[in-house]
Amino acid sequence: MKNFFLSTAVFLLAFSPVSLASDRQLIDAICQTGKPKCVELVIQAMKQRYQPLAKQCDRDGLFALAYLRTTQTFLKTIDEINYNNPASVIREDALFADYYFRAYDAYHTGKGYVPPVWQIAFDAAQHRSVSGSGNLILGFNAHIQRDLPFVLYELYLKGHPVTYEDHTRVNEFLQQVNILSEIAHKFDPTVDDEDIPGNADDLQRFQLIAQWREGAYRNFERLRDANTNTQRIQIAAEIEAQTAATAFLLQQNFSYPPGIDSSERDTYCQAQRKQR
Repeated sequence: MKNFFLSTAVFLLAFSPVSLASDRQLIDAICQTGKPKCVELVIQAMKQRYQPLAKQCDRDGLFALAYLRTTQTFLKTIDEINYNNPASVIREDALFADYYFRAYDAYHTGKGYVPPVWQIAFDAAQHRSVSGSGNLILGFNAHIQRDLPFVLYELYLKGHPVTYEDHTRVNEFLQQVNILSEIAHKFDPTVDDEDIPGNADDLQRFQLIAQWREGAYRNFERLRDANTNTQRIQIAAEIEAQTAATAFLLQQNFSYPPGIDSSERDTYCQAQRKQR
């Protein structure tokens, strides 16, 4: 298993694409210059991906909706948050989304590299083995703890680093993203705990995300500051292994217990879909 993570780390650091996939039109010059129009293109791509998932009550739709609403909030608040370099954060937004798109497409087409942490998340969705909260947290873990350090490192290599100050300021808009009630209404009512008043569920989600984002930046710094390429490959392998191990534990914790399956959730989602 150790050799597997080392080999995938070598692949990632040596062959990670340095531009967005052209078939998604995210390589447009607007994205390269970091203009807000780029975020609109990202949102358009996310909507196109989310809509068929919603119609099918696909488990992957929960994270797709959460990511869509998050990106829409980012666009809405760009001028409200005092980023030192908004263009760098916009480039990050586009590249970050592309990491998710690539993992999703590789898994569902059987072509390309699927990071182990995403393999676990997508398997759980496909097999309908975890609750709605499980689908969400597996996606958050994969995208934040695994993808984000590599995204930040790739931007650094391209000469468009995101400063720690701007990285921290991103939390200001993330705290405004309240998604659980909508996800509960459309997909799985157990996602939103009605016994917790107000937006406390979303606050807890944000606090976990902020904690994971802090760790992601520290792992980016480890990649950036590695003394040798061998050391950097080892760090990349550690990120792959640690996030996959976390995903495995999350998958176990959010799996349906014996005698219970997703039937009730499936019926609920289909009923909600017919009403829309």
